[in-house]
Amino acid sequence: MTVSTMNDHAIVKKAIRAIALNRTPGYSFCGNFFDFSYDSADQDHSIVHVAPEGQSVGVDGQIHTVVQAILADMGLATCLRYNIGDRHRTATVSLSLQFTGAEPRGNLVATSYSQAHLRGVQGRQGISQTRLMSGDDLVAIGSAAFMILPMPEGTILPPVPWVAQKPPANPPLDLTSLNGTEQWILDRVRQSVQETQQTGQNFLSHFLNLYPRSSETGAECDVQNGPHIGNRVGHVQGGIILAIGMVCARAALGDEWLLSGVTATYISPGEGEVIGAQAVIIHRGRMTAVVKTSVRSGSGKLALEVLSTHARRV
Repeated sequence: MTVSTMNDHAIVKKAIRAIALNRTPGYSFCGNFFDFSYDSADQDHSIVHVAPEGQSVGVDGQIHTVVQAILADMGLATCLRYNIGDRHRTATVSLSLQFTGAEPRGNLVATSYSQAHLRGVQGRQGISQTRLMSGDDLVAIGSAAFMILPMPEGTILPPVPWVAQKPPANPPLDLTSLNGTEQWILDRVRQSVQETQQTGQNFLSHFLNLYPRSSETGAECDVQNGPHIGNRVGHVQGGIILAIGMVCARAALGDEWLLSGVTATYISPGEGEVIGAQAVIIHRGRMTAVVKTSVRSGSGKLALEVLSTHARRV
């Protein structure tokens, strides 16, 4: 397949659009690429949705676990950001999701509300809740706590640009003007599309190199870090690092088990060339199971701890 033909592929076209949109500061590549759309947002709530498109679904046609986790994290944080101004940022402290088993095959909508701030502590922490719906089906409920941190002196964090207005459908982009980072992302998308066409496997798994290796006691995986999964300050996006832990935990038990809930504690930013996850089965009973998953930065520093519950499928 030629480059010009490849550029006509729907997923590659989405990537080119995302690179163009990403030139407006304030969002992340994955936010633009998966095309998270803000329906409304203010100081108390946010409504964000994502559509089931080629870059955002798994092999079963459902909204991919990675995209579900990013959507939840974004929704939970957005309703707090309006209260903190452009000289502060949010950092996820903890995030919990309880799934219902409903399959998100249509648009997935996260409706989130700011609930309170933690009292009697040093620093500021905001608490929020969310509901993920696909049509009339409740997919998950969740909650999170976020530290509200000052930006480095003199630095102002640009606001997310596509909240008050919709992004352009076809922003112009001269492909000869791509910088090194943009070209790297586009090349990775093209390569992942080719691999998907050759193997019949899932695009997003190729794009993230998200292939857990299972064993008798658990599973492990290594994901290449890079600008394709970074947030606005250059660390691995909070939803993606959570999703790495979720996918690895699910692989520890296999398809016989449904991931029913996760509780994640964020310990340090996801940094380094490779993000590694290791899942260990803590309990495997007749109907329920528990898995503990540690996600580490390239240096080996612990970034995230995930405790997940699983239910045996019928």
